[in-house]
Amino acid sequence: MEENAKMFFRKYGSTFDSWDMDKFSSFFHEPFISIRGDGKSVIMNTKRDAKIFFTRVLNTWKRDGYHKFQTKDYEIINLGEQSILVTFTWQMMNKENVIIRQWRQSYNLVKYNNQWKIIMSTFHINK
Repeated sequence: MEENAKMFFRKYGSTFDSWDMDKFSSFFHEPFISIRGDGKSVIMNTKRDAKIFFTRVLNTWKRDGYHKFQTKDYEIINLGEQSILVTFTWQMMNKENVIIRQWRQSYNLVKYNNQWKIIMSTFHINK
């Protein structure tokens, strides 16, 4: 299960890095909930909602210097046969491969129609 989760998020990250938000939105269950870094909940009822939301996020991050992501420090908890909780650290890289931002985030995935889908993500807020 651990290698499947890592493969899923390698594909997830590389799809985001390709800036193809149509394809990226296919990783999410309908509905999908994101608990953002400021503690606010964003509910995306459809993949179209996710595409619109993450296009805005992408554009903001590109202005901040984002070029690609790396991940590290995975923790994976099986929640039965059809659900897993995956936590790891995102590292936002610029064109020179310098980390410009990093954070921990957890994702709850469920197997739906024999495919893993993200139903919720939570940014870890450390003050």
